[in-house]
Amino acid sequence: MNRLRIVLVHPRIAANVGNVARTCLSLGAELHLVGPFGFIVDPKRLDRTSVGYWESLRPEVYADFRDFWARFPRCLKTQFVFAEKDGVHLYSDLSYNTDCVLIFGNEEEGVADEFWKVESLPMISSCRIPMREIRCLNLATSVGIVSYEVNRQWSGRNIECGAV
Repeated sequence: MNRLRIVLVHPRIAANVGNVARTCLSLGAELHLVGPFGFIVDPKRLDRTSVGYWESLRPEVYADFRDFWARFPRCLKTQFVFAEKDGVHLYSDLSYNTDCVLIFGNEEEGVADEFWKVESLPMISSCRIPMREIRCLNLATSVGIVSYEVNRQWSGRNIECGAV
């Protein structure tokens, strides 16, 4: 069975988190949120931004990066991929394994250096989405692009077509 996990580090905009939540539900992916956040984590507001799907998702919330690395479940086959504008690989050139974790930084600064300064950090690949003449894409858009590439490589298993 394939396992896709989306990690948002210090997200700043609730609407982006709501959009990512819907993407996670559409793919059967897990959502992990690493604080602190740029908004109040209010289930009512997040339910509204996710168009009513927040309760169905039940994301895992971590207080900070130390809490995340201490509690995040992983094994030897877990693949970690960090999406960033200067990533080493094009997102479509990577081969995604069946236990895949996609890490995305926030809308303003990306991921702070302190996130990566922990003992026993697993091996992490980096990927990028090609862009022209802009600084960055919307966070939810980036999550959608990379996570649907993972799904494409997995041949769409466990996904049923429905209304868009």
